[in-house]
Amino acid sequence: MNKLKILVVDDHHAFRYMLTSFLKSQQSVEFVAEAMDGEDAIYKTSRLRPDLVLMDIHMPKQNGIEATKIIKEKWPSTHVFILSMDVNEFYKAHLQELADGFIVKSSMKDALLAIIDGNCKMSLK
Repeated sequence: MNKLKILVVDDHHAFRYMLTSFLKSQQSVEFVAEAMDGEDAIYKTSRLRPDLVLMDIHMPKQNGIEATKIIKEKWPSTHVFILSMDVNEFYKAHLQELADGFIVKSSMKDALLAIIDGNCKMSLK
């Protein structure tokens, strides 16, 4: 069984730590790296080629929306799920066509378990 290679992108250290700790505890996941902003996410995607990028929207240097556009253009087989505290933010920005899915941070654990179980193309709300 191939492990799902995941890159975590968020500018808040405590959130990244919590999320990466959870991912490292999952047997079917290979946590590949973390990034603090969109620029770093693009660089690490180019070098590490993750299967899935978990992308925060609001970050310094380059936000998650811009970074997602570039990642999906350059590496279309890489799945990108947008992370946000506000479920309406996803729809307001019309990201349905940009990303592979959306995860509300408050329901992160259940959403990630569904993705890890092989539902990477599912849009989660």
